[in-house]
Amino acid sequence: MPKRFHLGQYTMMPVTHHSMVTWKHPMHMQHPWRFDRPEIWQHVAKVCERGKFDFFFSADTEGIYADYQQSYKPAVRFAAQAPCYDVSTMMAWQAAVTSKIGYVFTASVAALPPYLLARRLSTWDHMSAGRAGVNIVTAFHLSSVRNLSIDDADHFAHDRRYDRADEYMEVMYQLWDSWDEDAIVMDVEGDMFADPEKVHPIDFDGEWFKVAGPLNVDRSPQGKPLIVQAGQSKRGQAFAARHAEVVFTIQHEVAGMKRYYDSVKGQLAQHGRSADDLKVLYGVQPIVGETEEIAQAKADMHNAMLNPEAGLTILSGHLGYDLSQEDINATVDGLKVPGIQGLVDMYMTSATSTKMTLGDIAKAHARGVSVPQIVGTPEQIADWMAETMEVVGGDGYLLSPVYLPGSIEEFVDLVVPELQRRGLVRDEYIDGTLRDNLMAF
Repeated sequence: MPKRFHLGQYTMMPVTHHSMVTWKHPMHMQHPWRFDRPEIWQHVAKVCERGKFDFFFSADTEGIYADYQQSYKPAVRFAAQAPCYDVSTMMAWQAAVTSKIGYVFTASVAALPPYLLARRLSTWDHMSAGRAGVNIVTAFHLSSVRNLSIDDADHFAHDRRYDRADEYMEVMYQLWDSWDEDAIVMDVEGDMFADPEKVHPIDFDGEWFKVAGPLNVDRSPQGKPLIVQAGQSKRGQAFAARHAEVVFTIQHEVAGMKRYYDSVKGQLAQHGRSADDLKVLYGVQPIVGETEEIAQAKADMHNAMLNPEAGLTILSGHLGYDLSQEDINATVDGLKVPGIQGLVDMYMTSATSTKMTLGDIAKAHARGVSVPQIVGTPEQIADWMAETMEVVGGDGYLLSPVYLPGSIEEFVDLVVPELQRRGLVRDEYIDGTLRDNLMAF
């Protein structure tokens, strides 16, 4: 019996996701869809639920990237994750019209005090009947920092951001546990809604946070939301090994997927966790057609619209470094940047063997932030997914669209039935929470 794996849907609302082509693709959001109205996002959520995806995932940022050419204008021009809507608000519209699929929205530990994020997530978990998850990030780029009233000098070095995030998580854990499971008694005769003895202060006093507690939201269906993380660097992986239940990684080569899987899973034991406690999902950009020729024509159409400058814009934002000052024809060996160092390491690993230039990387980043682009028939896509999972030992995929809603509909209608026929993905949800479904296999 083959090992089953999980499926999630990646987006970055509203107009670009991983692909910098999406917003201008002729098949993207054709009438009557509009990117700035909830109907399209509700429709996509329903399609994903029909495909029995575990969750809908959305990245987020609190600012417009202003690293390339030291200006925000290229990001605005190329829709390099701008505009970027508040994803928790958008997902509330989606959760209201679905009942099984989970929702994972990105939250920065620099954007809100831990008390407010813990409160928001508990509320989300209640209102979605246990379908809430959160992707924890650390506000790595300066545009976000400057919008959050944080002085540049206080923008912690890479590892220090994660040290602060460790403490942030501990505060939230204690707040989520500040209400006992049976605290609400609703004893009318005794005139007691909740037992005060079962609601506890936390009196947390750490290096960065001082929080009295208790939380003013009772314990939610999952107790805490599903914790997701996308740490690429060594320090990010260490954070994931300590806290995450799902980790999302971008690796554009199968060998890189395997290295990442072995690295992060190998760190779990030191935190008293087993390999089954953490699911590793890989980003992938599937382009499917009824025939190989149809699929290739779709990919050729998408890739012909790539603009390397758009790739440099978003890559500069991710790295926190102005790549306009670099030679686009040079290789990137030795490049050190303040942003997502794990992303640089991934590219450099490949560049050492394939001699990728900065221009090559810019195109890969514009195509899909370097997630593998898999092109073929439903059978070919299923073959790749099954074979890759067998080699890397992973737990699933996070799908990146090239246009909406069509590429998601095509995957659900064409590839999911083939995966189900092979016993590789779920046929139905189980009764329970997002965590219950994710940890069922």
